[in-house]
Amino acid sequence: MRIILGGMVSFFLFGVVPACVLADPSEEVPLEKIIVTNRRTPSRLGEATEDVVVLTQEDIASLPAQDLEEVLRYLPGVDIQPRRGFGHGSSVTIQGSDSRHVRVMIDGIPLNNQASGQADLSKFPLENIDRIEVIRGPSSSMWGSSLGGVINVITKDTGTTAMPRGSLTTSFSEFRTRRQDVEISGRGGLLGYYLSSSYMESGGRGPRDDTLRKNAFGKISYDADPETRLTASFGWNDADINSGVYPNGTWQAQPYRARYAKVGWQKDDGEGQSQVELKYADQDIVMHVFLTATDATPFVTIRTDDLLYQLSASSATYVRSEDVLVWGADVEGHWLRSSYLSQRKTLTFGAPYVNYTFVQSPWNLNAGLRFDYNSEYGREWSPSLGALYRCEAIPETFVRFGVSRAFNAPPLLWKHYDLLLSGLTTNPGIHAERAWVYQVSAQSRPVPPLWLKLSLYRADVSEAIDLAVNGSGDYYMKNFEKLRRQGVQLQARVDVTQEFSCSLSAAFNDVEDRTTGATVRGGGKPRQSYSVTMDYKTPDGLRLCVHGYYDRWNEPASAQPNDHKMLVDLKISQVVKNTTFFFSVHNVTNSTYWADYFFPVPPRYFEGG
Repeated sequence: MRIILGGMVSFFLFGVVPACVLADPSEEVPLEKIIVTNRRTPSRLGEATEDVVVLTQEDIASLPAQDLEEVLRYLPGVDIQPRRGFGHGSSVTIQGSDSRHVRVMIDGIPLNNQASGQADLSKFPLENIDRIEVIRGPSSSMWGSSLGGVINVITKDTGTTAMPRGSLTTSFSEFRTRRQDVEISGRGGLLGYYLSSSYMESGGRGPRDDTLRKNAFGKISYDADPETRLTASFGWNDADINSGVYPNGTWQAQPYRARYAKVGWQKDDGEGQSQVELKYADQDIVMHVFLTATDATPFVTIRTDDLLYQLSASSATYVRSEDVLVWGADVEGHWLRSSYLSQRKTLTFGAPYVNYTFVQSPWNLNAGLRFDYNSEYGREWSPSLGALYRCEAIPETFVRFGVSRAFNAPPLLWKHYDLLLSGLTTNPGIHAERAWVYQVSAQSRPVPPLWLKLSLYRADVSEAIDLAVNGSGDYYMKNFEKLRRQGVQLQARVDVTQEFSCSLSAAFNDVEDRTTGATVRGGGKPRQSYSVTMDYKTPDGLRLCVHGYYDRWNEPASAQPNDHKMLVDLKISQVVKNTTFFFSVHNVTNSTYWADYFFPVPPRYFEGG
């Protein structure tokens, strides 16, 4: 009772979210009006030959989530391993891939580091996100190293009004957790601006389990003329994460610092678009290992500094009334320092690409080709061919086909690990993983209240990388596996009434070792996934969302998985003039759930704001 009353007090007394512009929750945006950048230039979602999913601001606001990682766990086809609490990172997979196979970007800035090949999504808050674009399946012909999929976070644009507009969000939840977000935007003449900042701290569930996270983001734009625009943005993430005490008595402190920025020029004359962008990302990752919970001095410290500069140029030309030719190039440089390296390592690459979309109703055909030259991993050709058939007799009915050659370059550290620590060693001969990927999907709204989508994929992966042991007993990463990833996903939504809808999804992924025929276990590859969402919203601003999700992670018995149950989260919100009140319940059924017994999810807890 004390916990419930505490949550209700936080809800009614402390939480305020002034909102300047509120979308009508009864409106549904048609596919033809949703803009995506999957082809490196703005296009309509209804024309995409790839399997693209978009989460809008309204979608994000309905979810009981605090950061990017928590939002994505509700998205069908994207799987997030359960984590032990606020701020603790986890891995993301798409269609049974490894987490390093998923390319993560903010406004096109790559964030996968050269130490592990992954990106930590928990470090990025939600207040400055306009939409999230997810390509389920590879997109190497446009983005390069992306064997499993692409996640591109698009930040909010600069303001359009002379009077500044903004919002303030504050929330409180259990485990001594509080969060504050603030944002403001506006325009003065030809200059627009957007600024945001957030702060989150949590005491965690036990000793040495506290979290502190601070973020800031800013963007300015200058409209030189009706056709030309200059933009500049900068983001800063600062986090101090403690792991909690492990069963053996040790614990880890994991400070994290990230800075990312972009300067861009864009011109749109009505007949085509051109843009040039200079991108920057600097990620400092530190891990202090302590032998006991009372230790103040670390037993060992591991530091990694990953620095990226990228120059991108692209041009889109309308060849006929609707055909689009896109061509461009990326030039990129990485500089990696690490406790595992005796000296700084450098990686550079250049990659020209071309993409053509041919439109002849009811067909859209798309062909793409990219050539990557990597100073460490050599040459990669990535062709792709996709098709979309639009059945005009049935509303929102599309059939998509796609075949592509994809690759994933391993992180630089795996090739140049040259300090023998903890039984690990290097592999100078490691090289990129490659795959042929085939996809087909169909979606339809046969009757107005019902929407259905069926997706199938298959990826034949050669030279897959896994952990190996040499004659001295040291572990290293090695190309030696041939894998087949294949699966199916079914989604359905029923609009029961104008106010109430229900969504269901089910996915099955199978990863098979083609040499032995055995099912591959572990590595964050879920075998079965289910989700159910019930959404109730009224014209007067009341909204109730209930989300249930189930993942069977197919972990080996040594992990002692306890994942044969569904987790349920709930969020209720009410808009009163320019203020939104919300109350969330996480893990409603209080399930004891984990994929690995070291990392159980938190028990039921409440949040109000």
